[in-house]
Amino acid sequence: MRSVGQRRSKVLLALLAVGQMSAALAQDLVSVAPALAKVEYEDARVRVTRLHIPEHATVAMHDRPRRVVVSLTANDVKLTRADGTVSETRTEAGNVAWSEPTVRSVLNLGGPLENIVVELKQADQPGMPVAAPPTVPPTDYLSDPLHRWALENQYVRVYDVRIPPGETTTFHRHAYDQVVIYASGGLVSGQVEGQPWSKAEVIAPGGVSYSAHATKPMTHRVRNDGKAEYRVVVVQFLK
Repeated sequence: MRSVGQRRSKVLLALLAVGQMSAALAQDLVSVAPALAKVEYEDARVRVTRLHIPEHATVAMHDRPRRVVVSLTANDVKLTRADGTVSETRTEAGNVAWSEPTVRSVLNLGGPLENIVVELKQADQPGMPVAAPPTVPPTDYLSDPLHRWALENQYVRVYDVRIPPGETTTFHRHAYDQVVIYASGGLVSGQVEGQPWSKAEVIAPGGVSYSAHATKPMTHRVRNDGKAEYRVVVVQFLK
């Protein structure tokens, strides 16, 4: 027969295991801060999350996978990592960056913060950055002059697209699955090659869309019919 002490030990171990499982589950950003992190799109490969942190609010300790972060607003934050180290970072609105996995809490030191976070679920090795695009880009690159290459590794290729008012891109071919983040609003129209121009459409700032072009490539051009610069960030998934 087991002693009372043995039974207590087993109960404590079981409770500890449950606690550890709960903590592991709670490390995900959306689980930790469901009121602040909203999933905009998700499939087996990626998850796109909109993170909004009010002024002086804190996001509890959470685990971040490899990801592309697009700052819709300026970021002024204090980061506390799992080992207790603390740092402060500041980024401008419109910043685009690749980030490796981290576990940390975030304190917003500035005004309301909003980021779009494109998480790579299957990225199991550190990102190997490409220093610059090829001098002569191959056909799978978006070679239109208004599509500015921003960063690339084995997982993603990112373009910062800025179209001045009244300007039109050249025809260019999208051949990868992609997420588009509308960094600015605007009034735009488009033309798929061989088809008439679409009607001008009002695009709300901060929106996100997903397109599956790997199996159905698209060649088109885009015109900015508005009175201000139209800016989007295109994140292509290379694998």
